[in-house]
Amino acid sequence: MKRIVALMLSFTLSGCTASDWIEAAGGIMQATDQNQKDARIERINAANKAAGY
Repeated sequence: MKRIVALMLSFTLSGCTASDWIEAAGGIMQATDQNQKDARIERINAANKAAGY
């Protein structure tokens, strides 16, 4: 319960609205997805190069 109160207090004191936090979280998730996609493409390209394609 203390953690929830502390989290709510930090949101209130930071001056950011809920939509700001949601937008920030969405940006982080998109960056993570893009990073995973880039790593997957890099692995595929490396495997294709090793196989001689």
